[in-house]
Amino acid sequence: MKKALVLAAGLGTRLQPFTRLYPKALMPLWGVPLLETALRRLETWGVEEIAVNVHAHADLLKAFLASRKGTARIRVSEECEILGTGGALRPLRAFFGDAPFWVMNADVVASVDPVPLREAFAQSGGFAAVWLDPKRGPRTVEADRKRRITCFHSETPGVPGTYTFCGLHLLSPEIFSYLPETGFSTIIQSYEAAMAEGRFVVGSVDPRAYWADCGTPESYRRIHAEVKALAFAKKPGGEAYVEACDRIPLQERHFFCVCPGSEVPADVKGVDSIVLPGTDLLPGTRLRDCILAGGRYGGSLSRQNVAAFSPDGAFAELAGEALAGWRGVQPLGARGSNRSFWRLFDGERRAIGISYSEERPENARYAGHARILADAGVPVPEVLTHDAERRLLLLEDWGDDNLQTRVNAKPYEAVRLYTPVVQALAAFHRDGTRLVRERGTRLEPAFDAALYAWERGLFAQHLLADRFGIDRLPDAVEKELLGVAERLLAQEPVVIHRDMQSSNVLMRGSRFVFIDFQGMRFGSAAYDLASLLYDPYVGICEPDRMTLAAVYAEAFPQQASSAGELLPFGAVQRLTQALGAYGRLASVGQGTFTRYVYPALERLHDLSLALRLTALHELCETLLQRERMRPDSGAHREGGRAR
Repeated sequence: MKKALVLAAGLGTRLQPFTRLYPKALMPLWGVPLLETALRRLETWGVEEIAVNVHAHADLLKAFLASRKGTARIRVSEECEILGTGGALRPLRAFFGDAPFWVMNADVVASVDPVPLREAFAQSGGFAAVWLDPKRGPRTVEADRKRRITCFHSETPGVPGTYTFCGLHLLSPEIFSYLPETGFSTIIQSYEAAMAEGRFVVGSVDPRAYWADCGTPESYRRIHAEVKALAFAKKPGGEAYVEACDRIPLQERHFFCVCPGSEVPADVKGVDSIVLPGTDLLPGTRLRDCILAGGRYGGSLSRQNVAAFSPDGAFAELAGEALAGWRGVQPLGARGSNRSFWRLFDGERRAIGISYSEERPENARYAGHARILADAGVPVPEVLTHDAERRLLLLEDWGDDNLQTRVNAKPYEAVRLYTPVVQALAAFHRDGTRLVRERGTRLEPAFDAALYAWERGLFAQHLLADRFGIDRLPDAVEKELLGVAERLLAQEPVVIHRDMQSSNVLMRGSRFVFIDFQGMRFGSAAYDLASLLYDPYVGICEPDRMTLAAVYAEAFPQQASSAGELLPFGAVQRLTQALGAYGRLASVGQGTFTRYVYPALERLHDLSLALRLTALHELCETLLQRERMRPDSGAHREGGRAR
């Protein structure tokens, strides 16, 4: 086995923002590029010629390979379009000739003996062997007792007897007979075609080996810690540790990896953090659980994954002069309401950048609403810049800590944590309403019968129909929910947040701010208060809920009914809306919201019983039974009422 292919053409989407600067294969592990680690491994196995396929950041990869000094001859296979793990082999048919060859992923961190793989290759009849791990990763591969693979896409991943494919193959040139002639293809497709004709792909399992996938920033940072621990224990995998890069002694379990090519003063302290080449830190900087790449940073940073700002990025094109002076950017991704978010850095300064589309007019009202609320004494982030022409907001950065996280960590402190928030919500309703009326501020259309009907339609379409296959909202349930809406419409309206949930209350120490209030409109105060107190994201016990309702009534006596007899009706309306929203978000790829379907149904089930909404209660009984059977259900979460 004198030849090999190292797969280095991937886009590295999951490893953003760093793969906007580097190809994934050049991300350093303890200061050494992952690609270099793979090439050295193959050279120690006696490989003399190595092909490397490239696509994203091809120029950087080609420059690295041209300057590299190693024993193997390197050949670059550039792909104008990504061909996949199978398609990457096709242009290298002549290169490999008639002898078996290795194929290896560049982004895999591994310490493995090649001998068991050679033995598995022989057991396959000289066709194909792959490295398998029985403990880590998704474990989607099934094999028989002789470790001949029977399935690459298990319907029961993770059960005993399943394996994870680790990105290392030993192949016969016969594999070319099973490759499509053109286009994108995966090596798994070729294996499956060969297996259908009676060929064997045999797995090799080495209990002494180390394997990890650097697929995300979290796994990339975790692997640094694992490799250091393995080095201390003198186990396989520890050879990737470079002590010169670590500012914390080997015998200590934490690490601070400072890569060559970065400027990090001696007084900078870091815990479980990585500083990549081209990064400049200010004296006295403190880092915890961070990865920084390029740019200049200072102050205290925690849980930040930041890459230097690229002037060619989409956000720079959008923001123009508004970004002058900002040296770092962390893409936070797209969110609801047609918005995209970034975190901006420059030394100790930080801000949140939001770009929004014109499809949702409410987004353009955020800055004006923030001024109204601030004048009303409601805590909101400061608006640093609002460029209406470019549809860009820069806001004060309040970090990632929120009420949801805090209450779930300490549910016994719910009353203490929620009390000032409930009082601020009362100020939102009381003083926000007064200022909006005085200034004639334009809001979203007020809650009316049509809007409540729309929320019921959201519930019927995206929860009942899409998730449970129930084609329509039962007439009796429709009648009961119509009665709920009529009760809320009879109340004197106030200006409400519209999405007043725990995740929209950001925390910093003992202070907090409300966010996502761009959808402000006139409506029932009970709807907002119920959104907060019956929030499916957190668990508040009923006595605490009633205590907090009393706090609201004391702060805003004119709306005491919203915290009393109307509160459960507001909760029924809000929970039907939330359940429909969870179904809709799941349908557009945000499947994490399905974990909240079960707790929301539980709350709706209990409320409908208390309010004697018999038809709704029976519907909830049915939905809860069906939801318990779903693998993505929140019913299985640790600590849930039903697991």
